[in-house]
Amino acid sequence: MPPKLKDQLDKVENYIKRGDTIINTLKREGLDHQSAYQFVADVKPVYDLKRIGAGKKYTLFLSKKTGELQRFRYEIDVNQYFNAWKDQDTSDYKGRIVTIPYKVKREFINGEIQESLFASILDIGEKAELADIMASLYEYDIDFNRDIRKKDTYALVVEKMYLRGQFARYGHILAAEFTNRGKTIQVIRYTDPEGKTAYYHPDGRSVRKMFLRCPLPFMRLTSRYGNRRHPLLGFSARHHGIDLAAPRGTRVRATASGIVLKTGYTSRKGKFISIRHRNRYVTHYYHLSRFAKGVRRGKRVEQGQIIGYVGRTGWATGPHLHYGMQKNRRFINPLRLKSPTKEPVKKKYLQAFKQYTAKVFLLLSGSRLVKIPDSLTEALFKTPVRQTPQPSQPAVSPITSINRQ
Repeated sequence: MPPKLKDQLDKVENYIKRGDTIINTLKREGLDHQSAYQFVADVKPVYDLKRIGAGKKYTLFLSKKTGELQRFRYEIDVNQYFNAWKDQDTSDYKGRIVTIPYKVKREFINGEIQESLFASILDIGEKAELADIMASLYEYDIDFNRDIRKKDTYALVVEKMYLRGQFARYGHILAAEFTNRGKTIQVIRYTDPEGKTAYYHPDGRSVRKMFLRCPLPFMRLTSRYGNRRHPLLGFSARHHGIDLAAPRGTRVRATASGIVLKTGYTSRKGKFISIRHRNRYVTHYYHLSRFAKGVRRGKRVEQGQIIGYVGRTGWATGPHLHYGMQKNRRFINPLRLKSPTKEPVKKKYLQAFKQYTAKVFLLLSGSRLVKIPDSLTEALFKTPVRQTPQPSQPAVSPITSINRQ
């Protein structure tokens, strides 16, 4: 960027606030309503900024003289960002979606549990983020709060993303095996000839199931399903669910996709949500502190979607979530549910899938004993990346920063 232009612009960095629209965000940074509206309308064919998400970072480049928006950058996700600029000839705004030029390396990693998965990951020199990714991958089969035991082992091959020679983040886990209480569970990421990508077990069954094992990412089970002595009433009563202790404000997820049957408040349940799922299942979530935005009766929610936040409303002695489940209108123990699996590998691709899987897990087992050559790893896992042509734009150079909180 020419020095003269650099001196004419201020750089403003901030984050999208919860409940904000893009128009309100731009107005708060000093743009008038008409200018903000024109900018959003001009770039809509490339990227609809009405889809902005809370907590996402944005950067404005404003004219010091007029306060006009000259450049804009918004982080769509970890792989791409939206870049826009004002055309000095037409005064219109133009934009493009930019893919971040990561260099991808695929590495074999293995370890043994001594205390927890998080501690083990840190002990072998990796970052805690990898433990989160592993826990999410295995959340249909392993409860990392209750099931993990000392001497459990794991091995995986994971993408590591580098930017300008520095580690930036983890990508996908391409294959993994976790031995828990003597039982080994293997999962693999596979793309079929039709372009569908998902995680599967070696026999072709989908890793995904109809229900998550738990509506909370991490928790402590404080009360099981069945008869118990009620902590407030003092007498024994049937407990139609499980109680999961967690800090107030912990995010509560829908364990399966469905339609919100009811939201409300009662003196016993506190703030609660009930969701109807296919196959005549219903799940219940009690004692919430609040509901997530947009969650109300008749609305569809997806598996894993945040529906509310842990609280202590109603008959609750401390912050926790009561999680209940019904099948054909009868309460059942959610911890004993054998959840149906999602769509498996198609039969016409199953033979090729199993051949690929056998090669991958042969290498994965070998990685516990010897270092796998990088060339062999790349040959097995590397897939071509399709690039989308992008319109040209002016180069961006560092500009004097103004951080606004």
